Amino acid sequence: MINLSKSAGRITVLLLVVQFGYVQYAYGQASTNETPIYIEGFNYPEFDSASYYAWFRVNAPIREGAEVSVGGEHFRSYFADRFNIPVQLKQYIGEKAYLIGGYQWEFDLLNKGRGYPNPKPLQEAFFGVGHEVNPNMLIEAKIIQPIGKPDFNKLGYGKGKTRFELGTKLKF
Repeated sequence: MINLSKSAGRITVLLLVVQFGYVQYAYGQASTNETPIYIEGFNYPEFDSASYYAWFRVNAPIREGAEVSVGGEHFRSYFADRFNIPVQLKQYIGEKAYLIGGYQWEFDLLNKGRGYPNPKPLQEAFFGVGHEVNPNMLIEAKIIQPIGKPDFNKLGYGKGKTRFELGTKLKF
């Protein structure tokens, strides 16, 4: 008669040894392939309970010199609480110059002071150019056009007007 507890113990030890050996074989060497997807983001420190700013972006190349990105931006102050979701395409036209274009949705989380999110987001299309001044600094210029008749507008920009944005990004 076979003692099941001894056999089960031996089989368990054998399976653990095989599994440990397989893991060492499969994952023991560093992979030479890096994922092409990269994430960038930033947020300000919280100076008071009413102010906050943060953004993130997930970028993925789609072909040589072109990438698509999806992101989020949260802005909160004493007067507003907004969340923006941009989808962007970036195409290099030179070694350091690129074209950008995309679409973004902005949600008013306070809904004109009512305390609940506005169900209809502000929708905007944008296009522009950018330049890598050096590896740690980018400059971008964009034209942004509201789509349709939004229930609210971008802070400080009046009622549904096309606007020009000029910005820089520092990487560190």
